[in-house]
Amino acid sequence: MKNWFVSQRGAYFFLLLGIGLMLLFVALERHFPRADQLETASGRVTWSRAAQGGLYFTLGGEERQFVVFVKGDADQRLRLAIQDAEAYPIKVRFHPEQVSSPSFVPGRFYAVYGVSVGGKEVSSLAVVQGSYRRDNLVALAMGVLFAAYGGRRVWNLRNAVAGAPADRYRRPR
Repeated sequence: MKNWFVSQRGAYFFLLLGIGLMLLFVALERHFPRADQLETASGRVTWSRAAQGGLYFTLGGEERQFVVFVKGDADQRLRLAIQDAEAYPIKVRFHPEQVSSPSFVPGRFYAVYGVSVGGKEVSSLAVVQGSYRRDNLVALAMGVLFAAYGGRRVWNLRNAVAGAPADRYRRPR
């Protein structure tokens, strides 16, 4: 068990790890909402807090709370617009079924996929999706590398076992 990663078990581990990461990429891409699934809420920002990979905020006159995740806001345009929007009404586009409940802030928060401030669109769904995709491509690249490495090791181990003499692996009596 000490050197399991150099054995056949380790070769299959790397192969399956790579396949799992590639499947994770596919699942994340399929989970991203379409434009027709998004709803709109508007109001002035009454409370905001930057913490744990996102900006959590509420809008005046709106029961729901919202979050802009860092993953979907690579250039920080959404977060800056929300922080500066206390004087202007904003509209946020969110998916009503994607709710998170962090332990450090009470309540349920809806993920934001687009913001417009004062009637001007700050970031569209396509820009946010591009930020998510760029981040998710890391999982895909790692999956391809691990699968290729694990596949090569499985191939080498099978060829080594097939080319080895049969009596080499027999137990002495």
